[in-house]
Amino acid sequence: MINPLSDIKQYSPTLKIANVLEFCKRKNLGLTRPMIQNYIRDGLLPPPVNGRQYTHKHLAALVMIDRLKTVFDMPTLKEALLPYMDAEGLPVEVYEQMLERLNTLMQNFMQVAVSTFAEESDGGTLLSMVFAAEVKASVVGE
Repeated sequence: MINPLSDIKQYSPTLKIANVLEFCKRKNLGLTRPMIQNYIRDGLLPPPVNGRQYTHKHLAALVMIDRLKTVFDMPTLKEALLPYMDAEGLPVEVYEQMLERLNTLMQNFMQVAVSTFAEESDGGTLLSMVFAAEVKASVVGE
């Protein structure tokens, strides 16, 4: 599984919005300045520290939002993520635990899908593998 935060330590602990947008571009995240501002306005993402500084926790929250917004609507996403966030965003450790859980869920799903469709026909196996790959790509960014 690709982890956009695997090299997080190379980034400054506090970043300006231009640095956050550069991070998003490097990691192929579909996030723009207006989207980030909307997430803050809607209470999905905490505001920057001291009004202008984003932290690694903000980056972790943005990555998770970017990954999950393809599967869940914003109210559901907000309800699911907010209990795990603090004043600066999503702790990187929590983000990593979520990625591990998503990876486990996807592996389990693929095993069930392949075995279920394999009983029906050979074409069903291929179809289930394609479907599982598409779901995995939309959720975890592979």
